[in-house]
Order: sequence, then structure tokens, then C-alpha cells
Amino acid sequence: MKIQSLQYFVTLAETGSITRAAQQLYVAQPSLTKSLKLMEEELGFTLVERSASGVRLTEKGSRVFAEARQILEFYDGWKEMGRKDDLRQIELYTYISFPDFLLPDIVLRYRKKYPELSIGFNVSEKPEAFISRSANKPVLSLVMCHQNEQLARLTQIQGNPPVLLMSGEYRCLVNARHALASHSSVTLEELKNFYLILPDMKEEERASEMPEGFLDGLLCQSPEQKKVGVETVANVIPLVEKDDESYALSFWPAAKRYKGVQEGRLVCVPIADECARGQFMLCYSRQAYDRYPVVRQLVEDIRAAARTFLRQNPAAEP
Repeated sequence: MKIQSLQYFVTLAETGSITRAAQQLYVAQPSLTKSLKLMEEELGFTLVERSASGVRLTEKGSRVFAEARQILEFYDGWKEMGRKDDLRQIELYTYISFPDFLLPDIVLRYRKKYPELSIGFNVSEKPEAFISRSANKPVLSLVMCHQNEQLARLTQIQGNPPVLLMSGEYRCLVNARHALASHSSVTLEELKNFYLILPDMKEEERASEMPEGFLDGLLCQSPEQKKVGVETVANVIPLVEKDDESYALSFWPAAKRYKGVQEGRLVCVPIADECARGQFMLCYSRQAYDRYPVVRQLVEDIRAAARTFLRQNPAAEP
């Protein structure tokens, strides 16, 4: 099997369309189709299912896709060994709930210190979709996950265990006048009576290898007519502070960073459901960590920032 066949297949899987994949690869559609057919014949099973709307990976195709992408990353790394060993780009992805948490100050500091280095800072609903083992274009992703199965899957994709930044749970964030503010906990059924304020996020163009996003289990419990999308995450908190019939979902203890929580205008009410609990993790390529001092320092600075936050905001009920 040729590396080119893997490149064709991975591009097809990422675009979900033979037409778009052919355009991106600058090849004729028949050539792409023939390459896929030969690959399926060599492996002995079907990789994709075709429909009027495009192509979709089969169960076995999904596994091959994840591993083929890793092989291509290794291949790119082997080629890069003979090139200049300077790091030019680092991408950071953080979860939708944390655009203002831990990373902004660090990113600013590193951009000033390393002006020749391109440091991307991205907010995503599924930052785990961008995890990469590549040492040449390192990716650091701050993700939310449940324990056990999802953590094992993150480790498998990453090639090394992620770093635990903090354990906690998503809570119902309301203003102090809200009917739920005095509750010791709230059920998902009770939340259906109120409006959920959340930012509008564009659907990720890149397919996630995780089965579901962390909040999917919570968000699906809220009726569609009770969901209110706002333009940015920054608009969520002011709206919750003003409106007595709305709430937001906020991860505790990170929610302690909000001034409204610190001053008592906002209250974080625990949600009585196991799906609300999770871990805030840092995923990174161990190969990049070992190869580049700047990546190693960046990882350690993020860990240190999380420890400092927890030390300054010791565990306590709101």
C-alpha cells in the first residue's frame, strides 16, 4: 500500500465528499475512486459507505482513518528530520467554556517572547478533534472529558496520557435572585423549566474522533425552545446576571474566576447527575514535548497556572 493511498483516504474521510477531496488533492475523481477501491480490495473490507449526501466511514473505516492519520504524521516527521529543525508553529485549542481561562495571559507572554513563532489560540466546542501526535506542528488541547472510557480514548489518540489540570463538575449558574439559587442541588428535569443561555458555535468542519462532546449529555436534556444562543461566550454571563429565568452551565471550580461568583451575584448550583462530572485535561504531543524546549515550557506553564488558580481558589461550596 502506498503512502499516497493513505493520503487520498484520509482527505476523503476529512472532507466527506469525493468531489471536495479530489479538488483538495488536485486529482481526477476517477483516480481517487480507483485508489479507494484498490485499498479496500487490499484490506478486504469496505472503508466508506456512499450516499447522495457524500461518504461516511464504516466502523472499520473509522479505525483505519485514525491510524492512517497517525502514520501520515509519522511519515511527515521522518521527512522533516532532514530539514531545518526550527519550530515555526504551535496551535492551542481550548474548550468553549474556557476562552478566558488559563491560556490568554500565557499566549500573550509567549507571543511577546517568541515573535518568530506562530502561536494560534482557538476556542472550540470539541477541541479533542484537533489532538495530534505531530512533533513538527505541535497541538496543545485543553479538553473536558469523563473518566475511564473517554480518558482512555484520549490517551490512545494522543499517544501519551493527558495532564489532569483539575477535576470538577458542570453546575447550573444563576443569579442570586433566581428560584434555584437557594437549592443545594438541581435535577435535569428542573432545569427544563428555565432558559439555557449558551454561545452559538459553528459546527466543527473537522470530524472528531471522540464519540460525543462532553456537554452533549447535558445539552440534549434541555428543550430546543428553551435554548437561547448568544454571539459569544462573553455575552452569556451578563445575560444570566440580569435575567431571573435563565441559567448557564459552568465548570466548577473554574467558575470561581467570575467576579459575579466572587461577589455573590452569581450562584453555582450542583447538578444531581453523573454526566455533569468530569476532568479538565491538557493534551499534548510527547514527541514535541521532548523535542522542543518551548513546547515543554508551555506545557509546564499551563500546569503551573492551573495549580496557582486552585491554590488561590481552594475547594469550597458557593
